[in-house]
Amino acid sequence: MLAIPCKDFIISASPQQDVFLMVCPQCSYANLERSVTCAKCATPLPLSDQTLVTGGQGWSVPAGDVVISPSGFGQLDPGTILGGRYEIVRLLGQGGMGAVYQAYDRELERQVALKVIRSDLAANPEILKRFKQELILARQITHKNVIRIFDLGQADGFKFITMDYIEGEDLQSLLRRKKKLEPAEAANIIAQTCRALEAAHAEGVIHRDLKPQNIMLDKRGRAYVMDFGIARSTLAPGMTQTGALIGTPDYMSPEQAKGQTLDARSDLFSVGIIFYEMLAGQTPFLADTTMGKLWKRTNELARPLGELDKTIPPTLCEIVRRCLEIDPHKRFASAAELLQQIEVWQGPKAGTRVLVQRVGGLPAYVKWAGTGLAVALVAAGFFLRSKLGTRLAAPHAPVSLLIADFDNKTGDPVFDGTLEPMLGIALEGAPFISSYNRGQAKKVAARIQPGASHMEAALAQLVAVREGVNAVVAGSIQKEGSGYKVYVTTLDPATGRALLKEESDASNKQDVLAAAGKLAERIRKGLGDTTPESAQKSAAETFTAGSLEAAHQYAVGQDLQQSGKWTDAINAYGQAAKSDPDLGRAYAGTAAMYANLGKNQEAEKYYQLALERIDRMTDREKYRTRSGYYLLMHNQAKAIEELSALVSQYPADTAGHANLALAYFYGRNMSKTLEEQKRAMEITPHSLLQRVNYAMYALYAEDFDTAAKEAQSILNENPKFDQALRTLALAELGRGHNEEARQNYKKLQGVGAYGASIASTGLADLELYEGRLTEAAAILERAIADDRAAKDEEAAADRTATLALTELARGKTSEAVSAAGMAAAGSKEASVIYRAAQVYVAAGQEAKALQLVAPLSQRLETEPQVYAKLIAGEARLKRANAREALNSFQEAQKLADTWLGHFDMGLAYLAASAYTEASSEFDVCLKRRGEATSVFLDDVPSYHILPAVYYYQGRAREGLHSPGAAESYKAFLAIKERGAGDPLVADARRRLGQH
Repeated sequence: MLAIPCKDFIISASPQQDVFLMVCPQCSYANLERSVTCAKCATPLPLSDQTLVTGGQGWSVPAGDVVISPSGFGQLDPGTILGGRYEIVRLLGQGGMGAVYQAYDRELERQVALKVIRSDLAANPEILKRFKQELILARQITHKNVIRIFDLGQADGFKFITMDYIEGEDLQSLLRRKKKLEPAEAANIIAQTCRALEAAHAEGVIHRDLKPQNIMLDKRGRAYVMDFGIARSTLAPGMTQTGALIGTPDYMSPEQAKGQTLDARSDLFSVGIIFYEMLAGQTPFLADTTMGKLWKRTNELARPLGELDKTIPPTLCEIVRRCLEIDPHKRFASAAELLQQIEVWQGPKAGTRVLVQRVGGLPAYVKWAGTGLAVALVAAGFFLRSKLGTRLAAPHAPVSLLIADFDNKTGDPVFDGTLEPMLGIALEGAPFISSYNRGQAKKVAARIQPGASHMEAALAQLVAVREGVNAVVAGSIQKEGSGYKVYVTTLDPATGRALLKEESDASNKQDVLAAAGKLAERIRKGLGDTTPESAQKSAAETFTAGSLEAAHQYAVGQDLQQSGKWTDAINAYGQAAKSDPDLGRAYAGTAAMYANLGKNQEAEKYYQLALERIDRMTDREKYRTRSGYYLLMHNQAKAIEELSALVSQYPADTAGHANLALAYFYGRNMSKTLEEQKRAMEITPHSLLQRVNYAMYALYAEDFDTAAKEAQSILNENPKFDQALRTLALAELGRGHNEEARQNYKKLQGVGAYGASIASTGLADLELYEGRLTEAAAILERAIADDRAAKDEEAAADRTATLALTELARGKTSEAVSAAGMAAAGSKEASVIYRAAQVYVAAGQEAKALQLVAPLSQRLETEPQVYAKLIAGEARLKRANAREALNSFQEAQKLADTWLGHFDMGLAYLAASAYTEASSEFDVCLKRRGEATSVFLDDVPSYHILPAVYYYQGRAREGLHSPGAAESYKAFLAIKERGAGDPLVADARRRLGQH
């Protein structure tokens, strides 16, 4: 069906008001705007208010605007109390299905937008079904750039939806004032719109009516996509109907205009039109009639933006052109791909520091139990690229190189393994060159030629052919008189043909590194590098160490790091720093190793030492060091900015994609995390480490089947891969296979000290999940004793925090408080402090809890600030002040969209008897249950927090008088059937007995 505000059929009702006619798609008869069926042929007419509003202001209007109500609408006057709860403040806008008001929620003391369905339509079941659709679809989408819908209500004869109230204006109003926007402002709005669409498309929902009126802008410049009133799930049948067109013609895609099947790329066409309009001040398909506009977009390409305004950046012109391709297959494949191109054009935000670092592996933010993410990134490769420019990728095709072990003919062991990493650093000064990870290459070499002690040129060629590397760099060093000569040959791995041959002399031992730098310049030039010679020489000066011994120890550290011998690598890096105290990369390597070992305080200390010496690093090393530091500190926003630009310029950069996946992971954007990690895995499909990362990310994204499948495939190749066993155990637990999870943890106990440590935490988590609190406490106490014997205070503190909460659940408040104190004294980790503070709150020691988390609120990182606000809210909730608690929880969610935040908000809504809102929050927790497997995103098992969600969901549904309450209680009790120790079990049984 076609609903078109056609300029040919406007009736002038008043100077302030246009009345649109609704054109029947079957007979083209022009019906009055509030018609439900065609007056001529009785065809049902579309009822989306999105196609009927003229110049609406979204959910708010600027002061002074006057909204004229068409006759026939049952308007609610300011001051009216709807359902004893919602006080009408003002009318915001009117549409074909009803009116939108600003209202005050007296129960929760907040402003909301309230969309009321027209009374003459509310009795129609089909229309009401469409009205409900907006709530159902929009509530599937949880994102900061999507208007949040709270409830579908009925009171005083009205049916209505309540949603977020945003103080600001819609994009249409902004364009009316400015006509067109500056490129940076337009790109920022489109980038945020893409993020919203990405979230919607990930849920299988396309908008189908995206236009400036449906993009709201608040006073801080945040954009919100709203009105999913005609959206439909791409997973649902009947995506289109014969002859049916629903949407706004000015912003409609060609396939939508033709009534064809739609997918997410239809929304991207609409984005292109909006982007075009913001940059040019007009829409791209101008015609005198609506049908003319529709014909143009289905038959003609839009006029290039550059022809309208030559000042519009060419990159943005190209982005818009691609969005507006008639053939959907020629457009961007996804909102994520479009967003990536915009972010590349945007570059780093003004005033921010660039980030990219990778000294032998980008460290994850990890706990004592360690992280497979860090393990994987250590082996991802010594080749993150610096950000050489902020626009599109360098034109030179990417070239990957594998550096073979040099043949040391001098007899001096100081040259063993010393030149290879330094040469790699120098070669990567060219933006198109990536150095294949030598640690990974040596593992492949060992499979090809078991027992080989060196990866000499011939073996390196076999590795390169197998891994798809473009070229091999082989070399040798020999004594010549009082000096040295260094030879380097670049080989085609498939044929063995020499592509380049270079040699360089060094007058003494200390000059050998400089000679290697000169060779790197020549190789780069031979491969097509156009970087000015002066810049190459400057880079060569910074990549060298102050002494050959320092360079050698650094190289030893690199080899140990790539072999997973992190403690030994720390010692080697320490020796390098001792030989050359200004060797910043040695401190950065040490920091990465401490992070991989879960010693984050030590990691931060060494990153600071590295940053103090950053002037001795190449530009690329500077970026690598900073990004490692920022990721350690959970400053993922900056990391995402830089790493997005990195992988756009270097699409074959495995470490870049892996590190970007990690940054998205910390931002809890699981769909983007999987997307980037999949790219990394596709580039190096034989890498078990990249594959285990993918399995772990699938686990967090609640795709337990994929996680289990990937983990098992890894274990088929390496049965003792500890992170694969841990991932498989949690995936089985997520699938409800508790005994399989237990068996995998027991297997993990036999995989070294590290595996045993992970296993003990996992087994305790499993006992807590099932409600066997006494058994869990016993496991934790044994593990804590082992930690203290090993002098691992940070590990002991983490487990003691879990023990404190366990004792609290057992009703042993005194023991819980004592354990919380020990945990807090042993660690500064935010997750430990948070759990200790939770115990204090529960024990009635609010002042102590708030004092404990006060330093967290002063930290620069987002996560600690979130935990501080959550504790403040939990303290208020303990005092039965649900409204103030909600304020704290909502502030926390603005900082980061955490699982814990949703759970706390659910509890607060439940305490406020806001059962619909509570149920919605608990639904989010269940939907995102993958995050509960390790709720602090540190790979430490924590799935025991999930079952309580079913119990509290039952309470919320009970408040709604929903029969679903019984199902929630049953789900909770099914998990806890072996656990009489859980204090919620008895209450759940009692409540279930009443249903």
